[in-house]
Amino acid sequence: MTARPVLLADADAFFASVALRSRPELAAAPVAVVAHVFIASANYPARARGVRSGMLAQEALRQCPEVTLIDVPRAEIEEVGDTLFDIFHDCATAVEPGSIEEAFLDVGATDWAGAIDAGHALRRRVSSELGITISVGVGSTKLMAKLASRRAKPDGLSVIESGEEAVLRANLPMTDVWGIGATTLVRLTRIGVFRLGDVDGIPKNELQHVCGTAMARRLWRIREGTDDAVVRPVELRSSLSAEGSTAGYARPDASPTELALACVERLCKRAERAGLAGTGITLTLRPETGGKAIVLRRTLVAATTGREAWLAAAVDLLADASVPRLAGLRVTLTGLLPLDRVHDTLF
Repeated sequence: MTARPVLLADADAFFASVALRSRPELAAAPVAVVAHVFIASANYPARARGVRSGMLAQEALRQCPEVTLIDVPRAEIEEVGDTLFDIFHDCATAVEPGSIEEAFLDVGATDWAGAIDAGHALRRRVSSELGITISVGVGSTKLMAKLASRRAKPDGLSVIESGEEAVLRANLPMTDVWGIGATTLVRLTRIGVFRLGDVDGIPKNELQHVCGTAMARRLWRIREGTDDAVVRPVELRSSLSAEGSTAGYARPDASPTELALACVERLCKRAERAGLAGTGITLTLRPETGGKAIVLRRTLVAATTGREAWLAAAVDLLADASVPRLAGLRVTLTGLLPLDRVHDTLF
């Protein structure tokens, strides 16, 4: 293997792992975290008994009567997620976020032994400092690193070496190719593309017609081994979000205003910690009956970190809107700027 290694670091059962930090006696028991009335995350003992993310909490209890259900600890999850990325940035020369608990990393290693050592060091540090586990995949491209990280779970490190990579690029099921949607999978199946190597027998114009030019080109690059291997860092974070559910498991329901204010408080704390000031706020309301989300926005004249300004803006937005019964909401601070780029008179 001669390509520069790419790492994919992914926290294991992140929401559940965070919730279990203060409940070590439950580590070996089936545990799931609930958001509103749905399972947000299940630990591996719960998964082994059929509990899955997206499942109704009552269905999870029927599937596994012994499962312990915990209301999702939003504030703690956001704090741990922020700290996890601080560690990623300390350990890597470039970090490309994938979600709150996952990122591609360029650790600056020019050889595979160095990348593997860096992966092990990262896992030890996260375990020591955060009390959660992460799994790390190492590969020549982002796809290979992601496949390796899936295999490493839970709490492991896996490497896809050149011989295995060649086999995967011929025989990998299309269902395992990251980034292909359900509709595209159905269309590919109809023309006989079940594995990566099957694209070799499909005329180029037909493949483009079936899945679009961009996806067709991506599949050809994956097949050839020239797919994306560049870790693209986000140099400046432009927004921060916090969300929550009006109803929770074994806790009182929250009104939309109470929930929005709690999210704003958490966001202001995170923005201050990151040295950022915001210029706008967005509330995304999720109706209890489903359907299209309601989006409310406001922009301030000047960037600020002031809680009072954002709390007042959130209250005003809700007061001016026709708010139905909600399942939950998300609050986002937008137009973020580093504090050193905000003029003193704006505070």
